[in-house]
Amino acid sequence: MVCTFLATTAVGIFMLQVWLTDRRHRAAGYWCLSMWVGSLCTLLFALRPMGLPLLTVGLGNALAAFGYAFMWAGFRVFDRRRVYLSVVLAGPVLWSCVYLLVPQVSEDVNNRIIVSSIIITAYCLWIGVDIWRGRRTEPLPTRMLAAAFFVSHGIIYGLRIPMAIALPTAFGHGTAYSAWFALFSLELFAHTILAAVAMLVLIKERGEALYRQASRTDALTGIANRGSFLDDIQKLLADRPQGTLMIFDLDRFKAINDTYGHVAGDLVLKRFAAQVAARLEASMLFCRFGGEEFALFAPGRDVAAAEPFAEGLRRAVEALPVPAGDQEIAVSVSIGLADVATFGPDFDRLHSAADGALYAAKEAGRNQVKRAAPSLGLADVAGRMRASTAADIARAGEGASRSFSVAP
Repeated sequence: MVCTFLATTAVGIFMLQVWLTDRRHRAAGYWCLSMWVGSLCTLLFALRPMGLPLLTVGLGNALAAFGYAFMWAGFRVFDRRRVYLSVVLAGPVLWSCVYLLVPQVSEDVNNRIIVSSIIITAYCLWIGVDIWRGRRTEPLPTRMLAAAFFVSHGIIYGLRIPMAIALPTAFGHGTAYSAWFALFSLELFAHTILAAVAMLVLIKERGEALYRQASRTDALTGIANRGSFLDDIQKLLADRPQGTLMIFDLDRFKAINDTYGHVAGDLVLKRFAAQVAARLEASMLFCRFGGEEFALFAPGRDVAAAEPFAEGLRRAVEALPVPAGDQEIAVSVSIGLADVATFGPDFDRLHSAADGALYAAKEAGRNQVKRAAPSLGLADVAGRMRASTAADIARAGEGASRSFSVAP
């Protein structure tokens, strides 16, 4: 018990430090409370030879239930789920009622083991299930291992129930005596250490995941940034070289900033990004390319299929309400399209073609969708390259002839 007391106290200190370092880690606060309640519980159990069963046994087991309840609450908070006060109180209240009102429990150590084991097993299994469910929204690497660990601990703790029935433990001088009870106490000590490791690793993995996400996300609009988009589109073009690139540029955005201020300009960018993002299909890539320029890649769509989609986006943006005080900002966007079928899977060439179409839309009066001119397609580029190569060869041949004619 001394080892368990020291371990839970030390882990509680570590969790407190994590919580104080960053108050956003609210789960660490619950886990700190869980460990310190567990420390007090262990201390009361160690004092059982001194008597005072209401304090050392009754309150001690109630605190044990509270410790696991707070651990459950911590994992609920970690996964941004609601914590039910009724669930936190259910275990301790159930234990207290049974201990105070049922003499067969308060007077028999094996019955007490059965009741406390039922409560703690329920909390452990619930924790394991909650950790497992969280993998859908946040598949952290250690999550599966942590879920398996808590479920297995719950099952092992539940084995105390048939053991207490089949091999009742003796009780003397305030202490339970049996080989199997000692083994379960050892497993509880190991659980304390492993639970702490699992909690700290999960916090670390979440921090790393958030950092990676932040490095791939535009801070203002919340959509992908240029670097993230370029990484993803290069992979798509390498694996499945089909689709259409769309380049968006908000019309007269500098005038919006100059007239309404940069706060209003930022609001326009955010509203535009949200409007487009709400209409995307799951396979599409969308990013803020820089300033008021955005890019969207629609895999599997040629320019004929992508153009109506782009036109729908243009109309949605045109109808977008953006308030600026008691006024409303008129927003429109010009869009340039270029597809892989025409310009090939090289992103630089694809982007250059879509950018050219965008400027054609600007020159034509803005608030339009334009396709890249087919004259910039692969066949034309290849023809120009062949013609250029032939001309270079001809010039080289003429130079060689002249050089040969003057040779002695």
